[in-house]
Amino acid sequence: MSDDALVRPYEPRDRAAVRAICCDTADGGEPVERFFPDREVFADLITRYYTDDEPQSTWVAEHGGQVVGYLTGCLDTPRFLRVMAWRLVPMIVLKAITRGTLWHPQTVKLLRANLGGWLRAGFRRGVSLEDYPAHLHINLAKGARGQGIGPRLIERFDAYVLAAGVHGVHAGVSGENAAACRFFEACGFQPIARETRFRMPDTQAVRSTVIYGKRL
Repeated sequence: MSDDALVRPYEPRDRAAVRAICCDTADGGEPVERFFPDREVFADLITRYYTDDEPQSTWVAEHGGQVVGYLTGCLDTPRFLRVMAWRLVPMIVLKAITRGTLWHPQTVKLLRANLGGWLRAGFRRGVSLEDYPAHLHINLAKGARGQGIGPRLIERFDAYVLAAGVHGVHAGVSGENAAACRFFEACGFQPIARETRFRMPDTQAVRSTVIYGKRL
């Protein structure tokens, strides 16, 4: 599939596909419904900034006329944090209230397990945003993994970041996802920090995030 897949800049018509892949792969490649009940709210939280506020920094992989993967990116992480904190998160919380998502038993369990830690941590990241001001997220549909598409998306973003005069990029990876860690290391990233910011609602198992960075 790699040779046949087209890696191209994101277009507005790709929005639904990006959101669907995001939700289909939310929990280590498994669907978001394992821990959260509302795809619309989750997709807003994870993808809306990139598709609506900085679409020029996003790429998709297309095969057979279908989007099979994406890379959402940002050149200026401090700006991203401001937009999220002051505009998008309040709007998404309001949507969750009006849709009843906030009161869903699954959401209540999630908040009980994590809200205290999230409030203490805020948007803080264990990475120097002076050294690594850009960041990215990458997701592939199940059938598109292991086909060489991921490295092509990374290469495209690296070239874009470098052309913009930015020389450092970072990404967060689940510490329990060994394959994802190997992927980023193969693409030239190095682990620079580790954070513990998520507990599974039912088991209370702690999920860690490895922050990977790359200087360009």
